Amino acid sequence: MPHRHRRSDAQICLISFQFFSAGGSFAVEVAECGPDGFTTSWGKHKPPHKVTAQDIPAPRRRLGSADSPQGDHWFVFGPRNYEPGAKELHHENYDALAAEVLRFVESQAEPFWEQQLSART
Repeated sequence: MPHRHRRSDAQICLISFQFFSAGGSFAVEVAECGPDGFTTSWGKHKPPHKVTAQDIPAPRRRLGSADSPQGDHWFVFGPRNYEPGAKELHHENYDALAAEVLRFVESQAEPFWEQQLSART
């Protein structure tokens, strides 16, 4: 973590986790690119094993965002580092949070990746 990828002969499905600087929450973004990686607009090539969702300018999808792919959604797992209780682990919520992320991967990321592949081919 925070960047993972799933490669096939046709595409690379990308997922990146962005943690809030003060702790307590994270966002999940997905993107995809061709199987050879991605070349930026200024000509820098990101090979398949190095490309991340943040490297892809558009389209990207933030999981959990309601109607807009550009919307904002943060998965909260505890207080921020300046809030009361920040030094305590709140692991009782972790299983539910992981299940929530997985539901969004299934309901938003998988269709997004499929749609992007269809649009490119």
